[in-house]
Amino acid sequence: MGMQDRDWYREEMRARKRAEDAAQQKKRGPFWRREKRIPVDLLDNTGPPKLWGADWHWTLQLLVWLCIVVLLLLAWRIVR
Repeated sequence: MGMQDRDWYREEMRARKRAEDAAQQKKRGPFWRREKRIPVDLLDNTGPPKLWGADWHWTLQLLVWLCIVVLLLLAWRIVR
């Protein structure tokens, strides 16, 4: 793309953006209120819910896993 083409493209995009902003401003009217932002975590309904303990601190998760391993080893020793 040549320099003239690049400059034309940039000016064209700026003009389109100005036109879109003007149309949006006209649509809103003079006394528009800014819409409140909705937190992203409230919008994420597509995924499954978190598992129990998924948001625990890593040290607590480590203790739970260590307890599970100890119980499995104890059960294996009793069965054997």
